[in-house]
Amino acid sequence: MPSRAEARQTVEGVLRAVSIGTLAWMLWTSLDHDSTVTVARANSASIGSALRDWTLEGTAPARISVSLDSAPLPVVRDWLAALGAAGSKLSWSGDVPAVGIGVRPIPSPAGGLTVLVAAPSGTLATLHDEVGPLDTVEARNGGARFTIPVVSGAITARVEGTVGESVARDSVRLRRVLVIGRAGWESKFVIAALEESGWMVDAQIAVAPGAFVTQGGAASLDTARYSAILALDETAVAHAQRIAAYVASGGGLVLAGSAASLQAFASLRAATPGRTMTVPEQTAEPPPTTLQTLPLAVLASGSDAVILDRRGSRVAVAARRHGSGRVLQYGYIDSWRWRMSGGETSVVEHRAWWTGAVSSVAYVPTFALAERSDLDNAPLAHLVEALGERSATPSASLASAAGSISLWWLFVLVSLSLLAEWASRRLRGAR
Repeated sequence: MPSRAEARQTVEGVLRAVSIGTLAWMLWTSLDHDSTVTVARANSASIGSALRDWTLEGTAPARISVSLDSAPLPVVRDWLAALGAAGSKLSWSGDVPAVGIGVRPIPSPAGGLTVLVAAPSGTLATLHDEVGPLDTVEARNGGARFTIPVVSGAITARVEGTVGESVARDSVRLRRVLVIGRAGWESKFVIAALEESGWMVDAQIAVAPGAFVTQGGAASLDTARYSAILALDETAVAHAQRIAAYVASGGGLVLAGSAASLQAFASLRAATPGRTMTVPEQTAEPPPTTLQTLPLAVLASGSDAVILDRRGSRVAVAARRHGSGRVLQYGYIDSWRWRMSGGETSVVEHRAWWTGAVSSVAYVPTFALAERSDLDNAPLAHLVEALGERSATPSASLASAAGSISLWWLFVLVSLSLLAEWASRRLRGAR
């Protein structure tokens, strides 16, 4: 067991080490050029008040570290960028979701908008306009798609606290639609469905070999007159070359019924029609006809085709690009049965189905609307553009840590440790 003298010497050694260590710490601080640098920190909740305080100080902080859980408002982002331009070394970190929003008009007489939202898969994307909420869906495959019939003002997409805003930046000019087919129920009700939706329809209907009934003035097949052409059967073969040139120049084509099986349309079609399958009747009295019970010419899609619909494992609808235009191909046959012998809503559904087909391929020239520069449609991208790439939260250097301790406290610590050691040594008679 150490004696009292030995214990006192140990205490004196500790006090001497504290004194020397504190003096060394202060010397290191004085030699480090960044000794006066402190890191000003803020997060998403406090960034507003922190910016105000930093600005009112008159001198911007040397270093600013911001931790974000959502993209800040444009005014906050620009304020931070201004501090960075004024000399502050700026860094930000945090898990900010990649959110973007795009709005485009639907090429249809009924109008409406298609809203595309980019968001991490599995997150909830909520859509608002200036009146209130519109819809909420779970993002899949990196985003979500909304079809909005009417909106008021700007459209806002909110994903985990990050907000993207946009408006329709252009509008469309609709042209006429040409329907080519033979006299029958299919031609009759396709024309009716389009006209009921507001499309202006021209038609060439074969009533006998070499005899046609036309609706609308005779005109060349070009995008200056037509937004889309619908080829319903083999009567369109006489126009195959002109239709191919029309599509290559940007026009839209819907191939339906037996038209797609014609060799004249082989270079245009998205798929090769196969055998026709029907849904067997399960009861003595057949149920109402639906899209899923129509006869279907199964499609063998090509390598450049985009499959849009299936019946089970069989391809029912496919599309492809041809030149500058688009081709949509249906395997469904005799859609008029759906309208004639469907349920109570079959007329509305049949009408929406055909006008949607035309809208998906229609050539529609656009004209720009008034721009709004106050809307942020890609918050994370604009944040990176303004502040740079995200980084890990910077750790304070040794000098910065020392600088954060008051020099008065360091002076008191050195003084007390030296005084205590001196007193101990004097009391035991040592010098």
